[in-house]
Amino acid sequence: MSSGMRSKVCIIDDQNSILESMEMFFKIRNWDVYTATNGPDGIRLVDEVRPFLVILDIRLPGMDGLEVLEKLRGRFPDLRVIVITAFQNMESTIQAIKLGAFDYLHKPIDIAEMDSVIHRLELNASADPHHEIESLDQAFEPSAHRPQIIARSRKMKEVFKTIALISESRVTVLIQGESGTGKELIARSIHDNSPWRDRPFTVMDCSTLVDSLVQSELFGYEKGAFTGATDTRKGRLELTGEGTILFDEIGELPLMMQSKLLRFLQSGEFVRVGGNRRIYSDARIIAATNRNLTKLVQEGKFREDLYYRLKVVTIDVPPLRNRRSDIPVLASFFLQKAGYRNASEPKRLSPKGLELLMDYDWPGNIRQLENLMIRCAVLTPSAVLRREHVEACLGDSPTFATTVEIATSMEEVERGHILRVLDTNEWHLGKTCDQLGMSRPTLRAKMKKYELHRRNSRKSRKTTSGTGRLERNRSRTA
Repeated sequence: MSSGMRSKVCIIDDQNSILESMEMFFKIRNWDVYTATNGPDGIRLVDEVRPFLVILDIRLPGMDGLEVLEKLRGRFPDLRVIVITAFQNMESTIQAIKLGAFDYLHKPIDIAEMDSVIHRLELNASADPHHEIESLDQAFEPSAHRPQIIARSRKMKEVFKTIALISESRVTVLIQGESGTGKELIARSIHDNSPWRDRPFTVMDCSTLVDSLVQSELFGYEKGAFTGATDTRKGRLELTGEGTILFDEIGELPLMMQSKLLRFLQSGEFVRVGGNRRIYSDARIIAATNRNLTKLVQEGKFREDLYYRLKVVTIDVPPLRNRRSDIPVLASFFLQKAGYRNASEPKRLSPKGLELLMDYDWPGNIRQLENLMIRCAVLTPSAVLRREHVEACLGDSPTFATTVEIATSMEEVERGHILRVLDTNEWHLGKTCDQLGMSRPTLRAKMKKYELHRRNSRKSRKTTSGTGRLERNRSRTA
């Protein structure tokens, strides 16, 4: 780091342990470090020190961290701010990014991740010494009626960042992911975080519409356009106005309608069925699919020009089996939700019950997990959901019986347990060592013994005898 102004960092956090660890982290890297334990003191410190970087906790006594961020970015537009928090919350991530935060990290702080962010920050600054992160005029005000996406995995944090960055524009978005991963929820989040959040949000499910009715459903029709058209009717586009229309399962849209949708995306105009007057629409278009559109294009079932028109911005939603670190927080959230709806004390998962959830492959993704937690909460009289309770509720899944098998040796049990903890902690060795109660050299020796590698874990699973599908499921990384 160069000397002078760019070598200064202010850390604003009310936890002494965070202040001490971050102070050590930056001093080792030759930064001048200044600390504050609350928002007002932090703002005064920044005003006095004029640092290059601020590390800001989102939960502070007195003045909320987002309020501090807004004030700092308003007074010092060039200031780089990294927000940190112990809470996994979509809304706070989106607010922080929209207010101009450079990045957003979760506690406990991953040193490698912080190093990576600092490196990107330095590259960003060196590429353009006058670079200024664009700030936004207003922060998004959260609402209890807006959708909630609960996650702590890095992959989902990247999805949150994308939502924050694109919500202010009307750019077309393609959301790709398996069924049950929350594609519609993400589309609603984009809309609800936009300046047009008070406009309609419309969903057009392409998989349920009859081919002959798709055009009139989308564009509307004039009186007398066909038998039964006794009145003029507005279509989804016209009714949406300046809002957002989601084309769910866009891969099912008939080819004839694909060309008409493409024409609308190019011109912003359409004509009602049976009419001749051109109508302009400023509706924001979001498409979602659980199918491989590239393959459909190759097969001639989806227009290539429409595909590229839709994927101006693409959001790939990871399946739950690839973000296993989200399973504990999601399961807890769904149990809390079930308790609230049933006006009862929320149920809790035992360690063994959670272990079963972490082992499972989740073909139905988050939707399946939510339904399972609701079923467990309703059918289990105990306040604590033990493994046998979860297994009984999950037993009606056609894939469960063949997915969960019993390991045949102590080594297989140990291998599976280490792999599960690695998955839970997203292969962060320090956190894994703490949870397993072993040293880093011991963990590395175990990983070498069991051929546990994040890049080739699937290959190593296939060569492990006697473990069956259980080990294949356990080895998938978050």
